[in-house]
Amino acid sequence: MVLFTGATVEEAIEKGLQELNISRLRAHIKVVSREKKGFLGFGKKPAKVEIEGITDEVTDINESVELKNIKNVPSSVDVVEEYIEEVDETLEKEDVSQPELPKIDDKNVVTTSEAIEKIDLLPNIEVAAAQVTKYVENIIYEMDLDATIETTTSKRQISLQIETPEAGRIIGYHGKVLKSLQLLAQNYLHDRFSKSFSVSINVHDYVEHRTETLIDFSKKIASVF
Repeated sequence: MVLFTGATVEEAIEKGLQELNISRLRAHIKVVSREKKGFLGFGKKPAKVEIEGITDEVTDINESVELKNIKNVPSSVDVVEEYIEEVDETLEKEDVSQPELPKIDDKNVVTTSEAIEKIDLLPNIEVAAAQVTKYVENIIYEMDLDATIETTTSKRQISLQIETPEAGRIIGYHGKVLKSLQLLAQNYLHDRFSKSFSVSINVHDYVEHRTETLIDFSKKIASVF
């Protein structure tokens, strides 16, 4: 082996390869010592490598060994094909038939569209409340009254709270006009939504005051007897 020096290991190797006129693949390289930078110029040493060319005989032996190993390795295609054949044979021997599914009676099957239609047919309290409110508003408009209606719903109950500066005209004598208005609204709901919902109409706090008056009157009658 021939000794070569350089500022770095790589420089020493390149220098040796050029002088020997061989490629790195056909050279045996041994690093003897690496470069030392030293300190302030003291102790600085170059890198040293030994390089020896690889003979053609050694190369031929290595190549023949590699070719021999390649020939003994089965191709990936052959391995896959053998595996597929083994799987096919296994499937033929085993019973891989799927279990029979239970039969479904088409008469009892409800499609998604049919289910949606049934849901749509169910009475909607919000729709009913909006329609009956509009109905009562039209009646009040025909009475030439200025009023506003606040609508609330709870389960199947629709409540209409009427606010107007002319409450007496809507309530009437002993509440007769208000009772008639509620009867009309209830009949309107029954005609369009069967008996799914009920409606109550109140003007200011008339219903509460009327109830309290009746309770007090009942107590007075009871105390007399």
